[in-house]
Amino acid sequence: MALISIIIGLLFDRAFRHLHDLRDLSWFEYYASAVTRFVRTNGVVQILAVLSLPLLIIAILQYLLSGFLMELPYLLFSVLVFAYCLGPACLSSDIEFYLDARRLGDEDEALHYAGTLTERAASTAPDQQTSDVTRAILHVANERIFAVIFWFVILGPAGAILYRLTTNLSKQEDLNDSLSAVAILFQAVLTWVPTRMLALGYALTGHFDGALQAYRNRPYESDLALENYDVLVNTGLGALRDQETTDEISSIISARNLVMRSILIWIAVLALLTLGGWFG
Repeated sequence: MALISIIIGLLFDRAFRHLHDLRDLSWFEYYASAVTRFVRTNGVVQILAVLSLPLLIIAILQYLLSGFLMELPYLLFSVLVFAYCLGPACLSSDIEFYLDARRLGDEDEALHYAGTLTERAASTAPDQQTSDVTRAILHVANERIFAVIFWFVILGPAGAILYRLTTNLSKQEDLNDSLSAVAILFQAVLTWVPTRMLALGYALTGHFDGALQAYRNRPYESDLALENYDVLVNTGLGALRDQETTDEISSIISARNLVMRSILIWIAVLALLTLGGWFG
């Protein structure tokens, strides 16, 4: 069931770009703000208070729909929750929009989508912008897609909601310092395993020796979130070693293709495990 939900959800994400605004999480930001004003204690208690009600609702629905009417309602529910937790926008679409803007010489549009991918103000220098976007793709593919898949497989719709809401909470700027620090750490913990699985995918679908060497030689980081970032970016750049560079944006195309191959290889692994369960 998880495999079918993931495939349909990914196709839905790709096909219905105009529905991405429905993933708006402003409701959760208002909710988190209200809860933290009411629960004035340490960050650990606050994050539990913020996440518990949404997770409880999804978990109850997940339990009630499981095994009902040949699990068709559960399948629909799973697809909707999984698709909602991807993003906030389709990564492939954002990359395509950026590449189109660069090819057309539309610097303002390119700058906009570069900022969307890097999640910060992008450089106006083409070479630096290309480097920043390439690195961002290798990193945000995990946050937007793969980590959602991982937690969906582990815990079902509740796992996907847990990851998406925690990620949103870790990026909210109006939280108190204690809750913000706990949210960032919790998000990094949830991302730790998917990060290394996706990095392995980079190595298996790219230049393996280059990826392995880059992984071993990456700088030491005591901050878990920065360590996750370095693992993905350094391993990804190592996997892209020896890629032919025909123009200034070819590295972005190579990074996009590497990401998609890596995600597909893990979906193929899930498919094999699912088939093994069916026929085992």
